[in-house]
Amino acid sequence: MVETLLFYVFAAAIVFTAVMMVLSPNIFHSAIYLALCLFGVAAIFAMLGSFFLAGLQVLIYIGAVVVLTIFVISLTRQVSGESDAQMGNILPAFLTAGLSTTLIILAVLKTDWNTMAGESVAALEKTNNVTLLGNQLISSFVLPFEVISVLLLAALIGAVVIVSKDAGENK
Repeated sequence: MVETLLFYVFAAAIVFTAVMMVLSPNIFHSAIYLALCLFGVAAIFAMLGSFFLAGLQVLIYIGAVVVLTIFVISLTRQVSGESDAQMGNILPAFLTAGLSTTLIILAVLKTDWNTMAGESVAALEKTNNVTLLGNQLISSFVLPFEVISVLLLAALIGAVVIVSKDAGENK
C-alpha cells in the first residue's frame, strides 16, 4: 500500500515537472524542472529495487547532463545578453507530446503483460542486475555509450568556444 502511494506521488511529480519544464517561459527554470523530473525517475528506479540504475540516473543525467545544460544556458545568456522566452515552441511541443503519448498507449495496449511479468520476475531472481547491466554496457551498448560521451564533450567544447570567442571580441 505504501509503495503504491509513493509510486503515484513520484509519478505525479514526474508528470508535473515535465509539463512545467515544457511550459516554463524561463529556460533556466526549465532545466531545473528537468533535474526534478529526472530525480523522480531515479526514485522510481530505487523503488523497483534497481539501485544501480537509480544511482546512474542521479550521477549521469542529473549530475552531468543537467549541470552541463545549466552551464551552457548561463554561458550563452552572457553572450546574447537577452533572455528569450521559449513560449513559441508550444505547438511543436504539444504535437510531439501527443504523438509520443499515442505511440506509448498503442505499445501498452498491444503488449501481453501477463507473459512478460512472469518471465521478468523469473529472470530477476536468477541474475544480478549490476552484473547484467555492466556486461550489456561494455558489450552490446558500448557504441551508444561512447557516442553520448562524445556528444556531451562536443557540447561542452562548443559552449567554451562560443564564450571565449565573444570574450575576445569585447576586449
